[in-house]
Amino acid sequence: MSNENLLKELRDPAEDLLNHHLEVCKTWYPHEEVPFDDARSFNAENPWSPEDYPLEDGVRSAIYVNLLTEDNLPYYTNLLLSKSEVDHPLNDWTRQWTSEEWRHSAVIRDWVLTSRAIDPTMLEDARRVQMSLGEVPQPDSLTDMLAYTSLQELATQVAHRNTGKRLDKDKMGRRVMALVAGDEGLHHEFYSGLATAAFEVDPSQMVISALKQLKGFKMPGTGIPDFAEHSKIIEKSGIYDIPQFYENVVLPTFNKWHIENLFDLSDEAKVARDKILRHIELLGRISVRSKRSSED
Repeated sequence: MSNENLLKELRDPAEDLLNHHLEVCKTWYPHEEVPFDDARSFNAENPWSPEDYPLEDGVRSAIYVNLLTEDNLPYYTNLLLSKSEVDHPLNDWTRQWTSEEWRHSAVIRDWVLTSRAIDPTMLEDARRVQMSLGEVPQPDSLTDMLAYTSLQELATQVAHRNTGKRLDKDKMGRRVMALVAGDEGLHHEFYSGLATAAFEVDPSQMVISALKQLKGFKMPGTGIPDFAEHSKIIEKSGIYDIPQFYENVVLPTFNKWHIENLFDLSDEAKVARDKILRHIELLGRISVRSKRSSED
């Protein structure tokens, strides 16, 4: 099915999901969540030091990657709008999503500066590098985008939530990350719900896209300086690793879609469905080995 025809079929589900989101989403204000009384100027008398806020390397790397990922918002918005039409509810959703996503970078950055959790010069240099590249995932089709965003939003929620758990309550970082993670969870509900509707309309193409996005999945943020190095540190810390991806992202998402119960498929899609099931089993085995290794 063409993207144009699929969009037509998804008009009502997208509108219903958007209306539901507007009913359940929470209004919160970044300026109310940051302890500005704790802020100090960054100058010759008060240069940044890691001793300003001692943190595990994995936590500091996670904050760095999480914030810079959120900073790249203009490029994500542009990508999402390119897969829809001007008068489609999916475009209305994208504008709502953008307004909510912006407050993530706003609140995390203000919190980082007041808590002095990260070197602000390094952070700003990295932001400019990343945004000059404009590097974001590039799903080829609407079905690819729905499969990717369903996984990505949940993965981002997990990363923010687990980062927050490593922060103390007194400096407000735990609450900041919990608020951001809450938004990401609702965003996942929209995309995974719309993907579910797409499975009903064009199951063969959705299965093929789901396989592609599952096997090739990468978190957004690959344009961040030293992204691979920070990702390894984050993985080693257990904030976001293979077991997290398997248990908290892949299983919940694919359980919603009931891939194993799809039978009215094209020959190519049947092969893709079986590959998905085998790949999920493989991820499960890798997850078990990873946990055992970390315990040794």
